[in-house]
Amino acid sequence: TLTNMNEVFSDCQDNLVAILRRAIIDFGINHIETARGYGSSEMQLGVAFKQLFAAGEVKREDLIIQTKVAPEESPDEFRKNLEKSFEMLQLDYIDLFAFHGLNGDWQWEWMFRGEGKEDCWDVIQEYKAAGKIKWIGFSTHGPTSVINRFIETDKFDYANVHYHFCGSYTASGDGPG
Repeated sequence: TLTNMNEVFSDCQDNLVAILRRAIIDFGINHIETARGYGSSEMQLGVAFKQLFAAGEVKREDLIIQTKVAPEESPDEFRKNLEKSFEMLQLDYIDLFAFHGLNGDWQWEWMFRGEGKEDCWDVIQEYKAAGKIKWIGFSTHGPTSVINRFIETDKFDYANVHYHFCGSYTASGDGPG
């Protein structure tokens, strides 16, 4: 994974800015989705957004920007990863935030520990209360039982559910724990 813009070829970054410019201005595409786990995507998009906003070509409020960060067993580790996303994207707020890859029952405790113990849900609520996140959802490739369990909490604003006609690679629900 690339860790700073010095590692990104300038023609690649210029191409990204040109693609965004064309998609947003010429075609009216306003939803940009990335994730903490997508290599240098957040970093490169952050630099591109800053360039497009500074030039006045695109207004921040005209975009719906979504990123995804995987929950962690440690709320502190989750917070660290979330802060890294904000740093890389160079944004004051994110429109759509998704817990990335809620694919198994083991993640339930990471999200909703209860008993007064801090969990990932508590962390994300802090960011929402501070106006740094507008809408909270989750993405999944998991089995129906896991998807339903998270939906039935009635806590999420949206679900980003993936279906693969050849079968989901996480449909077994296997994972740590």
